[in-house]
Amino acid sequence: MKLLRLTRSIGAALGCVLFLATCGPSEQRKAELAEMTHARCMDRICEGDITPKQAPNEVALKVNGQWFIGPRKYFSSANNGASFEWWEHKPLDPGLPRPAGAQALALKGHGYDISVEVFLRNDPGLRKEPSRFDRLRQAEAEGRLLSKTTLRPGLEMWRTTETDGLGPGLWYVATAHVDSDPNGAVLSCRDSNPRFDRCMNAFYWRPGIVADMRFRARHSIDWPEIYREAMRILQQLKGA
Repeated sequence: MKLLRLTRSIGAALGCVLFLATCGPSEQRKAELAEMTHARCMDRICEGDITPKQAPNEVALKVNGQWFIGPRKYFSSANNGASFEWWEHKPLDPGLPRPAGAQALALKGHGYDISVEVFLRNDPGLRKEPSRFDRLRQAEAEGRLLSKTTLRPGLEMWRTTETDGLGPGLWYVATAHVDSDPNGAVLSCRDSNPRFDRCMNAFYWRPGIVADMRFRARHSIDWPEIYREAMRILQQLKGA
């Protein structure tokens, strides 16, 4: 009887092995899973990655499958991007204490009110389509522009009812940069909700890599300076 039970147990175990062998993931499914893992790891550090060497004051980022190294005071691998603080129309030096007003906001949990965040991600499409500034000019030509105001030299504010592919909104244009960067020079803002007012911007930083920038709409008057500071910081991110 014991021998019979043992034989049955062995048979059941062999049956399970054969079932798993025949009913496991197909080759097509394995390829799909491998592709999903590859796509997921394009912008993040994954198991098996060898992080490049960096100094204690530096951090390594992985974007679009490429390694970059930048100063830790600006860059973070957790957010895969950069951030800096903006206060009273100028950037704060991360190596110095914050002014009292800025520190008070940070201690109250409102650090986002003084933060400018830049997130880096891969974009393999690199679509060839009209730039954000071209779309604004198209809206103007088609009568969808509500107003256009020069706030100061180098900065315009546009209001549109609807901009092709972008929706209605409020736009700030850093006019000194529209020729070299017609996407990055145009800032999209939403100020209808005072508790969640923010501005957003996206531009191609390098081939296959897009930078998404976000900050509070209250800083929109400083858009040309914020744009230049973001570019200055991104230039410090070097390929490893």
